[in-house]
Amino acid sequence: MPNKETDRVPEAMALFDVIELPNGGGPAHFAVAIPGKRLRQMPGFPGAALPEAGRMASGRGLDAPQCRASSVGEAVELASCCAWGDERLVAASLKEIGAAALPPEALNGFDRSQVEEREAWNAAHSSFDWRPAPLADGTPIDWIEVEDAFGGAAKFAPTDFVFIGLREVGDSQAAAIGDSNGCAAGEDAETAKTAAVLELVERDATARWWYGRRRRAPIDIAAIEGAAELTGWLAGRERRSFLFDITTDLDIPVIAAMSAEPNGCDIALGFAARLDPHLAAISALTEMLQMEVSLSAARALGDAAGSWAYWLRTARTSTPPLDATPGVPSGTLLKAAPGQRSGLSALLDACARRNVDLCFADMTRPAIGVPVFRALSTALCHYKPRFARSRLLDADPRDLAPAAQWAGEPWLVI
Repeated sequence: MPNKETDRVPEAMALFDVIELPNGGGPAHFAVAIPGKRLRQMPGFPGAALPEAGRMASGRGLDAPQCRASSVGEAVELASCCAWGDERLVAASLKEIGAAALPPEALNGFDRSQVEEREAWNAAHSSFDWRPAPLADGTPIDWIEVEDAFGGAAKFAPTDFVFIGLREVGDSQAAAIGDSNGCAAGEDAETAKTAAVLELVERDATARWWYGRRRRAPIDIAAIEGAAELTGWLAGRERRSFLFDITTDLDIPVIAAMSAEPNGCDIALGFAARLDPHLAAISALTEMLQMEVSLSAARALGDAAGSWAYWLRTARTSTPPLDATPGVPSGTLLKAAPGQRSGLSALLDACARRNVDLCFADMTRPAIGVPVFRALSTALCHYKPRFARSRLLDADPRDLAPAAQWAGEPWLVI
C-alpha cells in the first residue's frame, strides 16, 4: 500500500529551488534551497522563511542527489517551523496553564546570572544569542499544545520558543526567540521525530564538550566505514583533520570533527549524532567541510564578517577542548551497543534512563505535506552558551580531565 507521507516528498522537492555551491574540489557537495514561486504564493506562507528575512536552508552530501535531498529537507523544516497564522493557540498566563506548562525560562536555559546580566550581554552579543527578560507574573502569552514523548499528559509550550521568526531579536515582548534547535523533517512522523531528538542529543553533547572544556581523545578517521573516498581525500591534503567522541551519559553516539591548518589556525568544526557511530562521523566531517566553505567567505569579507572574523582571529587548536590533539590520532570509533533497539524507541529509552524529558510539537504543514516535528526538552543543554542545565558540567568517565566551565567569549559560531 502506498505511503501517503513518503509519496509527498518528491512533490515537496518541486516547491523549492536548489542552488549548488562550490565545493573546493573536495568529495562533498553543498547547496542551498529557497522557497520557489509556487510556495511563496501559498496563503499564509511566512515571510520569516524567506532569504529576505536572513534565513536560508543549506544542505550537504557525498553526492549530488544526497545534497539536494538534504538542502530541501532543511528548507521544508524551516518553512514548516515558522508561523503560518492558522495554528491553534491558547492565550493564558503561566499560572493559568499550570502544571501542563513548559515555562519559557525552563526551555531557554539561561542561569540566574545570565538573566541578571542580560542587558550588557545583549548590547555586545545579541546577534549570536539574545536574552529575553523573564516573564512577569500573570502576563498572558500564547501557548501551543505539544505531545509528551513518553505518553504522558499533553503539555503546552510558548509559541515564542516553538516558532522560528515569530519573535525577533530586541522584541521587548518576547518570552523567547525561536530557533531551529531540535527541528527535523522526515519521510514519516517517526523518522522526523527520530531526527529531531538526535539533533537535541547532538547539541547537548556539543554544549557539554565545548562549554565544559571536556578533553576527549581523538579517534581514528581511517576507522570510518563506508566513506573511503572522503577519508582518503582528507588524509591527502595539507590541512589536518581530527575526530572526537563526545558521546554523553545518554550513550547515543555523538562525534565532533575538527580541521585546521598546520599552524593550528583557521578552525572548522562539525557535529553529528546517530545511532550508528560511523554515520555520525561521516555527517560530522561533511558538516566540518561545510564550515570550511563558510570560513573561506569570511576570510574574503575580513572584519565585515562579524563573529566569523572573531572566530578566525581567535580560535586555535590550543583552545580547550580542541587541545586534546596529539600529533597522531589514536583510538577507534565507538561501537553501537549490541542488541540496541533501533530508531525512535532507542532514543526514548536512552532519555528515560537519564530522566530526560521530551516533548514533540507537530509542525507539519498540509501545503507542503512532509512530516516535520520539533523536539523540546528542559533537561538537555542548548548549543549556545546557556548555563542553567545541571548536566552541563556533570562528571563523565569519558573525559580526560574534569569538566570546567569555560569563561571565555562565545566562539562556537556554527
